[in-house]
Amino acid sequence: MNDTEKWDRLLKQALAPEAEPDEKLNESIISQLKENNRSKRSYRKRISAAVLVAVFTLVMSVTAFAASQFFSSKQVAEHLGEQILAKAFDSSDAIEINQTIDSGDYSFTLHGIVSGAGLRELKSSAQDIYPDRTYAVVSVARQDGGPMPSTSDPEYGKEPFFVSPLIKGQKPWQVNIATMNGGYSEVVLDGIMYRLIECDGVEMFADRGVYLAVSSGSSFYNSEAFAYNESTGEVSARTDYKGISLLFDLPLDRAKADRAKADAYLKELLREPSEDEPTDPASVDDAAEADLANKIEALKKKIPGGTVIPESIKEVTADDQGKIHYEYDDWTVTILLEELFVEGQTGISDAVSFSGDGRNYKALQFSKDENGVVTGKIIILE
Repeated sequence: MNDTEKWDRLLKQALAPEAEPDEKLNESIISQLKENNRSKRSYRKRISAAVLVAVFTLVMSVTAFAASQFFSSKQVAEHLGEQILAKAFDSSDAIEINQTIDSGDYSFTLHGIVSGAGLRELKSSAQDIYPDRTYAVVSVARQDGGPMPSTSDPEYGKEPFFVSPLIKGQKPWQVNIATMNGGYSEVVLDGIMYRLIECDGVEMFADRGVYLAVSSGSSFYNSEAFAYNESTGEVSARTDYKGISLLFDLPLDRAKADRAKADAYLKELLREPSEDEPTDPASVDDAAEADLANKIEALKKKIPGGTVIPESIKEVTADDQGKIHYEYDDWTVTILLEELFVEGQTGISDAVSFSGDGRNYKALQFSKDENGVVTGKIIILE
């Protein structure tokens, strides 16, 4: 196993605890923005930690929307600049679904799914290790007919959604899009938000059964939204969850199941790291990870010369769980105070959250004075 594989597995292990999580954790996420000439903006996000949040009231029903109201999976991939993937969605290997479930104020439609190797123009290190990938397109529309916020709208992203395959028989907090090297891209077209998700291939689990889960309130798996039956391995949406919680059954071809391959994959994904395996990120020599680290360091160097948004300067206090909450404009962050400062530390925190579109960036930075007062501020980076 090379260093890249070891580090990837260690990251997945950190996201897949033996026990169901009961703490709400937020980590800084860098949103990488892609542009194309057919949509204003589209985000590609990488999922990096587990968070538990609850919002809204559940009202769910299944309906059949006319496919003509939507862009197809192929068209969504084209809008996101993924021409090879667009062709895959138009091939005989793709499964067209077009099933809609109404929940809360929204209608969620699972348009289609396709699996294969080499279907994306831009490869990641995860694809080198697990070349078989699964891609699915899900749309979110408001039931009242109003438009979803565009990606340039300050309201965009304020209502986060978790969309992920879940494997029947596997603990969903251990095996989901985060641990399966997943991510997603989004684009808003004609007032409807489309999300293209990807993760390691799920066809090998076709004989076991695979769900596509959707919940609101967080971009990560929420144990308050779903229930797992240890004896049957079934996952179900919690009816008492005060938010959106629903499951699509993926109609995968059972003939494509591979029990031995699936067992080997799960064994590696869930395996505890040995004591002699590296835990220092510096041991990872993967070029993509190095490029990202260099980009972060370059952004940090720009902070001292940036422009602080005066209205963003806010004092924050820790709650009884040791967490602070900061909110300004389209920034909402809840994080353990100990994640920002070590005991006795004052001054500026080493942890910084960035947001940008590839040309312009902002940084969220926290500081603590001698009296223990913590302040957050947003800086526009030149």
